[in-house]
Amino acid sequence: MNSPLFSIIIPCYNQAHFLIDCLGSLLGQTFTNWEAILVNDGSTDRTADLAEEFLQKDARIQFISQSNQGLSAARNAGLHLAEGEYILFLDADDWLEPDCLQTFFEATLANPSLSLFRAGYAYWDRPGGTKFHEHLPFINGPIYPQVLTANIGPCHSILIRRDLVCKVGEFDITLKSCEDWDFWMRSGRLGAEIYSIPKVLVAYRYVLTSMSRHPQVMYAALSEVSRRATLPDPRLGNQTGEELVSLTNLPNIQKNHLITVLGVLLHQGKAKEAIAWYLQESEKWQWDVQGKDWSHLSSYLSWAYFSSQAEIFKLLADTRPVVSTFFFGLGYSADEIKNLLRLVFGMQLKKLNHFTYGTYLGAALNKLGRY
Repeated sequence: MNSPLFSIIIPCYNQAHFLIDCLGSLLGQTFTNWEAILVNDGSTDRTADLAEEFLQKDARIQFISQSNQGLSAARNAGLHLAEGEYILFLDADDWLEPDCLQTFFEATLANPSLSLFRAGYAYWDRPGGTKFHEHLPFINGPIYPQVLTANIGPCHSILIRRDLVCKVGEFDITLKSCEDWDFWMRSGRLGAEIYSIPKVLVAYRYVLTSMSRHPQVMYAALSEVSRRATLPDPRLGNQTGEELVSLTNLPNIQKNHLITVLGVLLHQGKAKEAIAWYLQESEKWQWDVQGKDWSHLSSYLSWAYFSSQAEIFKLLADTRPVVSTFFFGLGYSADEIKNLLRLVFGMQLKKLNHFTYGTYLGAALNKLGRY
C-alpha cells in the first residue's frame, strides 16, 4: 500500500464530546489520501469508545493510548507513527473544512520547494453554528525573524513537510503552553518559507469563556519562548546563523504578553490579583505603558469576539466593572478610566450601536466616537 500524503495527528484528552465533529470532518474530505493518528492522552471519558466506532468506519484512522503526559508528548507520539509526506496537527475540538486537504494538495504541487503552507481560519462555536471572526493570511516567504515575536497561526492551519519536522525536532514537553510557537520559531531559524492560502480551510472552536484558562501558566510559557528568541537555540546545533531578538526589545514583548493574559484574569473576575501581578511585573521590567497598550486586554483568549447582543450585555455587566477596578487600582483617574474602557470594549460598544440604531445610524455614531 502506498504511503499517505498527509498525516493528521490528533491529541485528545477528555474531549470525546468533540471527536464526532473533528473526525467527521476528516471523513468528509474531498481529498482521500490521508491517515489520521488519534492519540488518547490518558482520557477518562468516552474517547476510546468513540475512537473505536470511527476505526470501524475507516481504516485510515489509527488509535493509540498513553498515560496523560500533555499536548506536546501526545503530538510527539503521533509523529513517531506518521508516514505521510506532510504533517498536520489537529486538536480534538477543532475541525477541517471539506476542501481543506484538496486545497493544501494543490498548493504543494504548485510550490514543491516549500515546507510550510498556511491556510485561513475561522472562529466558530460549533459546525454550522455562529462564526465569530475569520483570518486570511496573505504573506509569503521566510517566516523569520517575524516569528520570533508572533505566532504564525493555529497549529491546524499550518501544513509542514516531514523533512522539515525531522530537522526541527519534537515539541518541547517542558512547555505547558506556546509549544507550537516554539516549534515554528525553530522552523523559521532553519530558513523555512511559507506559502499562504487566503481561504478559510480550518475551524477553530471558540468557547465564550476564559474561566478554564490558566493565565499564569500561559505567561510563564510566553516568557520562556520569548527569552529563547534572544539566544542561540542549542537544539538546532550549528544549522543556523540568524539574528536574534534584541534584549532591549524583550521588555516591550513581555508587556504585551502580560496585558494579554491579564485580560483572561480580569474576565475571571480577579481584579485584585491582576493589580498585584501587574505591579510586580511592571517594577521588574520598568515598562513605559501607553494607553493603546491596554487594547491587548481584549484578545481571542478573553472577549475579543463576543458579538451577540446577549453576550455583550453580559460582558459589560460582569467584566467591565472588574476592568474599571483594575485601572483604578493602578492609579488612573476617572476620566482616564472612562477612555480606557471605551478602548478595551470598543468592538462591543460599537456593535451595540448597530443593534440599537441600525446599520447606518450606528456606523455614523461610531465614526463620531459616540459609543
